[in-house]
Amino acid sequence: MTDTISSVEETSVNGDIVTKMNPYHTITTTTTVDRTDHADEDNHMTTISQSIASNELEKQIIRQIEYYFSDVNMTRDRFLKNELCKDDGWIPLSMLTTFKRLQLLTTDFKIIMNSLKKSLSGLLQLDDIENKIRRHPDRPLPKSQAELELTLQNRTVYVQGFPKTADVTLDKLLHFFEKYGSTDNIQMKKQFKTKDFNGSAYVVFPSEEKAREFLEISKQTPIKYEDGSILECCLQTEPIHEISSRDKEKQIKKEKKQEEFEQKTNEHLEKLNSEHLPGAVIHLAGMAADASRELIKEKFNPFTKLPWIDFNRGDAEAWVRLNEANTAKDVLEKVLEAGNGKLTIGSNDVTSRVIEGEEETQFWKEANEKRATQRARKNERYANGGRRSGFRKRDGRGDGKRKRGLNQNDESSSLKKIKGESDD
Repeated sequence: MTDTISSVEETSVNGDIVTKMNPYHTITTTTTVDRTDHADEDNHMTTISQSIASNELEKQIIRQIEYYFSDVNMTRDRFLKNELCKDDGWIPLSMLTTFKRLQLLTTDFKIIMNSLKKSLSGLLQLDDIENKIRRHPDRPLPKSQAELELTLQNRTVYVQGFPKTADVTLDKLLHFFEKYGSTDNIQMKKQFKTKDFNGSAYVVFPSEEKAREFLEISKQTPIKYEDGSILECCLQTEPIHEISSRDKEKQIKKEKKQEEFEQKTNEHLEKLNSEHLPGAVIHLAGMAADASRELIKEKFNPFTKLPWIDFNRGDAEAWVRLNEANTAKDVLEKVLEAGNGKLTIGSNDVTSRVIEGEEETQFWKEANEKRATQRARKNERYANGGRRSGFRKRDGRGDGKRKRGLNQNDESSSLKKIKGESDD
């Protein structure tokens, strides 16, 4: 589900969820940014066979739905977060069963509810009369991605020393760590160029206490993998090996650069928040596969200044951001009137509405955070890459001297060398 948690095989952002239930019925979830539901359902590592034993099916249903409502997914999944605003956090099963990964397991409401009743994680609250689910009010979401990452750091253990072979899979690592209790997340690290496993992983435990318990075990008795390899373990914030002075200098520069980037981002965010436009966002749902930004603009351009379209081809939803406050209702009425009460984009008639209240506030908050980050990155690129080539501007006198006495071929060759010179 969105953007991409990534992770956390992350590809920064890209990935998979693989979850297991240990013998004590606690859920172990490994997440790498899941883009599997809604518009981008591509990279799910869960393997689902055609025939699944009843007990195994229940585990997979619990795993999948608890992933939808997990910290990692809910802090990134704008679609589900918007839906939470509509009914005090309740999400109907009729919506969840449209997600492809759950469809592969079952769309039977009774089976889903009976399975979820066997979960002891306490993450979900069920309404089996109306077949609705919500995240339990006693388990509030982190307020931001930054807050989530901060809490994860203190319960994440870095483990290295696994064989760098293709037979070391996420499923095998989940099975290996089961003997040490439940885990929330396992991220296999990959080689930058080949994307092969590099022999290390980040393991996220349910609490900081559980992470430190695992570290104590590793200190008392060396932890060995199946092939006898001894594993080295430390908290994510505590490097295993002493780093060199050169590496420290690089780290300091990297941290300084990050601080400057965050400062710029905050400056842009402050400016964007001051330019907040109420009543200027229209939501479209039911987008066709052939829909595009251009087709959306064609419908709105006759009635408003060039709008900003928040949409990627293949998405089921789109947001139209207008350039003037309190114009969305009037513009939408004109668009629908022009279409005889319908709004057709591509091959679909889409549903449309003006977003208001808390949903609108949340939309602008997320949109401005994204735009501020994009602007800061753009500024950073201009600052670091303003000079694209290494040649310097030459004055006429210098060129004349260089050219005198050369035949045509020599002149061409020499000019190429001159253009390749850098400023010294």
